[in-house]
Amino acid sequence: MKNKMHQYIRTGIKGVIGLLSVFPFTDTYGQWGYTIGQKEIPSVIIHSDTSLVKVYPGHPRLYFRDTDLPVIRERVRSDFRQEWNELLSYLKEQTLQFSPEVLGRGRYLKHWDIGRNMAFVAVVTEDENYIRWVKEWVRVMVNDGPVGNDDEYRGRLMSLAVAYDWLYHFLTVREKRTIEKAILEHLDTNWHFSAYADYVGGHSRWGNFSLLTGLLALVTDKPELRGKLLEIREHWVRGYFPVQGWITEKGGYHMGWNYSAPYLSGRTHSVMSSATNECVYFPWQAEIPLFWIYGRQGDGLFANTGDAYSVDTDLQDEQELLYISAGIYKNPYAAWLAKPTKDPFARILYADKGVRPVAPDDKATPLPLSRDFGNAGIVMARDRWDEETTLLQFRSVPFYSANHHHRDENTFTIHYKSPLAIDSGMYDEGCENGGYGSTHWCNYFTRTIAHNGIIVFDPEQEYKVYGRSVSNDGGQPYREEEPTKLTDILPGGHAHLDGITLCRETDKYTYAVGNATKAYDTNRVSLAQREIIYLRENTTSRPLIIIFDRVESTREEFEKRFLLHTVHKPEITGNRLVAENGGGRLTSFTLYPENARLELIGGESREAWVNGVNYPLNKNCWPKPQIQTGAWRLEVSPATKQMKDYFLHVLFVDDAGSPEITSDKAILIKENGRLGASVAGWKILFSLDGTPAVIDEHK
Repeated sequence: MKNKMHQYIRTGIKGVIGLLSVFPFTDTYGQWGYTIGQKEIPSVIIHSDTSLVKVYPGHPRLYFRDTDLPVIRERVRSDFRQEWNELLSYLKEQTLQFSPEVLGRGRYLKHWDIGRNMAFVAVVTEDENYIRWVKEWVRVMVNDGPVGNDDEYRGRLMSLAVAYDWLYHFLTVREKRTIEKAILEHLDTNWHFSAYADYVGGHSRWGNFSLLTGLLALVTDKPELRGKLLEIREHWVRGYFPVQGWITEKGGYHMGWNYSAPYLSGRTHSVMSSATNECVYFPWQAEIPLFWIYGRQGDGLFANTGDAYSVDTDLQDEQELLYISAGIYKNPYAAWLAKPTKDPFARILYADKGVRPVAPDDKATPLPLSRDFGNAGIVMARDRWDEETTLLQFRSVPFYSANHHHRDENTFTIHYKSPLAIDSGMYDEGCENGGYGSTHWCNYFTRTIAHNGIIVFDPEQEYKVYGRSVSNDGGQPYREEEPTKLTDILPGGHAHLDGITLCRETDKYTYAVGNATKAYDTNRVSLAQREIIYLRENTTSRPLIIIFDRVESTREEFEKRFLLHTVHKPEITGNRLVAENGGGRLTSFTLYPENARLELIGGESREAWVNGVNYPLNKNCWPKPQIQTGAWRLEVSPATKQMKDYFLHVLFVDDAGSPEITSDKAILIKENGRLGASVAGWKILFSLDGTPAVIDEHK
């Protein structure tokens, strides 16, 4: 295993896949994909000719096949006995305290794992008590019919499908007919998701997963459903999977950490790979846990990025995704990330205890200290892997989308001990008139003004979000035409932006360039480029960050502003800003424009201030003390209005209460038509025309 792991490190995930790919498993029914417990990494199998697509004829077939049950039973008797006992204890202590009448309705249908796990134990043990409970749970859902919101009828359809499939041999003919009828009714109610399949964002992916489970559960008994099944399959193999694969090629996701887990859920991959003769476990799924590893701050939390309703999210709520990487693709870093949880369903099915967990700071094979997440449009840079790390996130996504994706291209966050340069505001979910589409969400939280980016203010500009007039923040607009397929977001597509155009990663520094020009409207902004350098090694005690912006407006009277958000009120002296939070300190110097105007905005009743109006979050929402929403921002603007401007900032990170950093520590350089800085043992020069920066270390 040691030699294999070292080969994994040297060649990367794609390399090890090439070394270990094998022919798919073959049993008495023919050739099939992944089987529970196999040690080999499976090959991807997708048939170009749909006539070759077969559905496994036996039951169960969703998540696992009847031929897998002996292996599952052996796993829970041996290597996964502890996980099995944890599952049984949880069901006994939590689930069985409630009646099926409760767990078969409302919010429990969206989070369907409770009833699903009861059905799982029932089929594995064949215990009459569990079987009886599941049948009663099914009766509640059947009697209710396809009612409620889409969370409920999607969850009810998924629940009915697994109950029908897993308990198939324990159901009477009458019970089967009753459940079949209910599934068919839910397929009809959910079918609008097939008519509108948004492959880039939105809830249609969960709608299409519920349709898939229902159809796969019934189709061998009702072959007339095959046409509908192939239609839904087409959405996945020609739509969702290619979009996901392109965005997550290097592991990241444009919506940030909170929403990447549900949007990249491994459910569909697991169900299709067990119920059909196709195998849709993809190499890019092996990379996704690296997003969580790189995104974790020193305090164990994540930056407040996108519609983050929590900053302590990890992959534990979507363990299928985690164990596809750790157990099926044998990623040792994913195995390190995987931790025991109250729901060990995915661990029991997919974990491989032969994969030795490897920490990111492993002495023999540490991960690099920065990573470009490619088409996800995120670069992460750090200086170490412990609680003392200084973590930089730079975002410039190469495509437009709405949903949980903010108007925050060419923005950054910085964390050391606590959030220092922050993504401000909060997803005020859980409140009346809060959350998605709320006043705070539309006018501040999702907008450029709430992020550490650039705004170009035209007082006559009109902004709309989903047809609703909203605040004029001077930032990147929402668009009327939402991308729905891969060609929309690829180069040449109507939603394509340039994003990260260059990323240079060395031991001493990480240098990234983002072009967000297309993220703005062309009648106001003709250039918006940002270069950011994370100096890991320098003459100070901590990393420092240098940011250079080129911004050009279509009219000289449109005022340009550089934004920097902090949690607490900073101090401004001349061109220097100092902000402290939780033991960390950020010191920012505005080196250019030389005569720039620095203005502070914030405080009570101005914490979400946009163009003369405050748009605060709903304070009646669920308590989220782990999210520091911020209340202050610095706005830097040139003293003279002109069409083209440059901004140059140097940001030092150190401990709160340390001796102050004086202006002589960051010296402006003007040299041969370039602007730059002499700072901490480095000479950095940025071109005015967009060619790459010159980064020289003083010897």
